[in-house]
Amino acid sequence: MTDFTYLFEPLKVGHVTVRNRICCSAHADALAEDGMPGERERRYYEEKAIGGVGFMMCFGSASVHPSSTARDWNGVELFDDRVIPFLSEFSRTMHRYDVPVVCQITHRGRRGRSIDLWNRLYGPSDVREPNHRENPHPLDEAQMDQFVRAFADAAGRLQAGGFDGCEVMASHCHLIDQFWTRNVNRRTDEYGGSLDNRLRFGIRVIEAIRERVGRSFIVGIRVTGDDFLDNGLNNHEMQEICGRLDELRLLDYFNVIGGSAETFVGESAAVPNMSFRLGVYTHLSASIRSVVDVPVIATARIVDPVQADRIIAEGQADLCIMNRSLIADPHMPAKAQRGDLDDIRQCMGYNEGCIDRIYTGRGVTCVQNPVIGREREWAAMPAAGVKRRITVVGAGPAGREAARVAASRGHQVVLLEKSDQTGGQTLIARLAPGRQDFDGATRWSSLQCRKLGVDLRLNTVATVDSILQTAPDVVVIATGARSRTPVLEGMETCHFVSAWDVLQGKATEVGKVVLVIDEEYGHQGPTTAEFLLETGREVDLITSQETIGNHLGATTRPPLLRRLFSRRAQIFNHLEAQSVSNGCLIARNIWSGDLHEVGPYDSFVYAYGGQSADTLSEPLRARGVIVEVVGDAFAPRTLQHAILEGHKLGRDL
Repeated sequence: MTDFTYLFEPLKVGHVTVRNRICCSAHADALAEDGMPGERERRYYEEKAIGGVGFMMCFGSASVHPSSTARDWNGVELFDDRVIPFLSEFSRTMHRYDVPVVCQITHRGRRGRSIDLWNRLYGPSDVREPNHRENPHPLDEAQMDQFVRAFADAAGRLQAGGFDGCEVMASHCHLIDQFWTRNVNRRTDEYGGSLDNRLRFGIRVIEAIRERVGRSFIVGIRVTGDDFLDNGLNNHEMQEICGRLDELRLLDYFNVIGGSAETFVGESAAVPNMSFRLGVYTHLSASIRSVVDVPVIATARIVDPVQADRIIAEGQADLCIMNRSLIADPHMPAKAQRGDLDDIRQCMGYNEGCIDRIYTGRGVTCVQNPVIGREREWAAMPAAGVKRRITVVGAGPAGREAARVAASRGHQVVLLEKSDQTGGQTLIARLAPGRQDFDGATRWSSLQCRKLGVDLRLNTVATVDSILQTAPDVVVIATGARSRTPVLEGMETCHFVSAWDVLQGKATEVGKVVLVIDEEYGHQGPTTAEFLLETGREVDLITSQETIGNHLGATTRPPLLRRLFSRRAQIFNHLEAQSVSNGCLIARNIWSGDLHEVGPYDSFVYAYGGQSADTLSEPLRARGVIVEVVGDAFAPRTLQHAILEGHKLGRDL
């Protein structure tokens, strides 16, 4: 059993003692309804409270004023008293599990798009944000007074609703840190220029909140330790800012991130995916901890309780945000404290089910945990009314999850896999740069299947007769997909190989100059290109979409593009491959219809996604067998589709 020296030690935060050092961050979950935190949102957080989280921060970017609406990403709005009954029900729920609860409050300033919900944008100066690209109106003194009161009023509503505190948002380049940074604040009055002046608005907000709520209410702040921008808020300046704020003796904790969401690259850096190293910003929390006297919280890629305990032991922070880990497994704290580390479904940093969805206003989910966002319906796992024999063919993501859930409900499960290991296509994807943990979801489900007694038969090629020999009541076909091959005139005259074969080392003779054709629009084409670039090849990419990886999200595509361009990849967008001739590709511009020739190339690598590899369902049905088809065997899509379908079927069996 792991000995956690610090992680489960209580700690005083303001007037409250938290029972352990594991925090849920105040993240935008996009589960609010009409700006209010209803049952769906409450159930989402309640699972974390049941699971033993020590400190609950919730409702990321909850809005304090109508000019900074939260409706564009289905967030919580705190500028109307109608929210108080919802807050009361929420806080009562969390307090039943002895979990203190804090809500983040903010005004996003120039961040947003006013036409979507017809709200005007305000900022310190007439400087548009690179990400949202809309000019704000510079704030005057009367408007600043109004916004200061709005922050205090929002804190008062939280207090009236039974919350234990609030977290002032001064990161991601929201209004407060828009005043702090010279990149945005170009004012020449008493709110611009010197650091004293640039801090003035934020200090007024903090003072107004503390005056409203008194000392028996937590007031924390979220800051960036370094925004990594030229002329921005570097670590040295943030140390000075945090030191000055701490001297006010009004704040109870500092929550430290890295990056700033005002640019596409910064937005992805603020919520780093699996291509970033673990604990990527703990040096920033350590730097802030060295200049303040209240608890400091570290965040970003803290995915394991052993890692979190070490961060605290080394003095890099007093508490650790493990938000995406709590999304992947809301019961992670309780499992860790019991010593059941093998049962923790660890966050792998996929980002596609959580933050990349949230940034589009769709409710939070998880690539590897289908229960997330569906707690109201799926938090409980009922036993099967009738126990049956289930034979699952294919031990990829869909098959493993169907087998796991069916076995957990009491069914007898046989799992047939033609290769010598489980994981399916995730074993190919993990070979690409920055995707080393892509098979993490199936590693966890494989371990759980073994614990549940699933009869796994590796190196077993399933046939109709061999399946029938298992005497199944139901057969689940989860045989995945094979690489989809394009049909282009002249292909036989040139060297064409699939992205899958390149990653698996089956196509080593590709030459020096390679063209990757991306018609999958996700990771497949660009990460294979990156793989080739790392071996010293010259690589171009071509796609009919507006950009490479067009189906990837806001925190997933930018780091990938950054790596590709830094390795001198050349990208041709808006071009659809038509034919090849003399080592060149002929492509049609999807807008003008004009033909373009690119090349010549030694080889062409195609990334067209997958094609269903189901050859068993029809002959089995012809023999009277009940058959269900899931995952890529039904239709090639994403990892999240596969796991979700396997999970749902396991519940329905």
